[in-house]
Amino acid sequence: MQMTVYQNLIRWFLLWVLGVLLLGGRLAFAGQSPAEVSQMLKAMADPAGAPFYPIVMQILQVLTWALHIVVVWTSVGGLLYAIYGFMRKEENHQRLARAMLELAKVSVSLAIVLGVAPLLFYQVIYDPLWYASANLSASWYVMFIVFLLIGYYLIWFAYFRRQNSTQAMVFSIGGVVFLLLVGFIIHAVNYQALYPEKWVEWYTSGGITMNHSGWNIYAFNIFRYLSLLVFPAVATTGIFMMLYAWYFGTRREEFPQEYINFSARLGSKLALYGGAGWIVFHILYILTVPSEWNAKGSIFTWLSVLGLLLCASIIFIAQKNPVRMAVTSLVGGVVAIITVAIFREYLRVASAGRFGYSIYEYKLNLEWLSPMLFFGTLLTGLVLYAYAWWMAYKAGRTPKGQVYQASETEHHLGEASVFVVVLWAVVFIGVGLIVIARNYL
Repeated sequence: MQMTVYQNLIRWFLLWVLGVLLLGGRLAFAGQSPAEVSQMLKAMADPAGAPFYPIVMQILQVLTWALHIVVVWTSVGGLLYAIYGFMRKEENHQRLARAMLELAKVSVSLAIVLGVAPLLFYQVIYDPLWYASANLSASWYVMFIVFLLIGYYLIWFAYFRRQNSTQAMVFSIGGVVFLLLVGFIIHAVNYQALYPEKWVEWYTSGGITMNHSGWNIYAFNIFRYLSLLVFPAVATTGIFMMLYAWYFGTRREEFPQEYINFSARLGSKLALYGGAGWIVFHILYILTVPSEWNAKGSIFTWLSVLGLLLCASIIFIAQKNPVRMAVTSLVGGVVAIITVAIFREYLRVASAGRFGYSIYEYKLNLEWLSPMLFFGTLLTGLVLYAYAWWMAYKAGRTPKGQVYQASETEHHLGEASVFVVVLWAVVFIGVGLIVIARNYL
């Protein structure tokens, strides 16, 4: 009996000690000071510094992200409409659904390719933010690739079965679900990176244990998710429908005027309603930004709202004649996307700036060869794709059964494209051989 009392006392004492330790751990990590966070961020930064001027990489990151996100939006938006269109019995809906399904299929391919560049720039100048957040949810981040592949294959299955509305709709539903799941993972990883003061607490559950499974999602903002993925997808796809009607409307006889008008009107409505939702949730996201970031009254914040309002105004005017206003709507959309991309980047700067962390203070370790190769490759790509896109544009507007005849100027542009590609290959291989010779001979 006496031993039982002693055992209970010892048990209660040990539980009390454990509780104190756990509470102390929570308080210690929850109370991490800004100075400690600043030291942590600077310690995690690459000691080699930046290989080129950070502001140049920042600008390139904004521009390449804008290109990437446009095709992400047309992937999701194209599938969303395809699902709706395949559910309708009218031939116009069925035909447009097949066209938007093909848009989604191509857009996913482009999104994968164009998504590499902004990620690389992000890793170079924001390496502590990206790697810490990606490791916190590492298992989800690995599954991002798996989910993307599954979604991509489902879109292809839908495309192959596009003549069967029911099967195409089912596969499209699967495809968009996985694309939205992929978007959720990327959203969470990017959003968690904005809160470095919480990383230690998240990773240790406030000092209790190490969360190294990678299956936890620690931060999610529904307004940010809807304003950066779902509603822009609807609005952008609507503008694309208007451009689709404008492009084929006057040159291709196999596109009846009734179908062209249907596509343009429907696109303008989707752009208007999707744009309205985009503005609402963008503002709601701004309101959820922590006040200590001092970002709500920033010029970049106001510019993003004004950019969206400008685009919405153009789309509103375009309701009267969506075909004629298609290109103008595209210009308005570009302004909106660029201002939102700048705002998104500004929030990253404001978040890290709370702790005295600035990419502009990175140690500069200039490597002129790498930037020269990058910009040379970029210039080569611009010349090559300018030729390919222009020829595709002209050929696509040629009436069915006819062959487009290139002009003399276009022939010269083609010759220039071949020349710059050969020159790039010679320089690229030559640089590699020089580096090998210098290192091993």
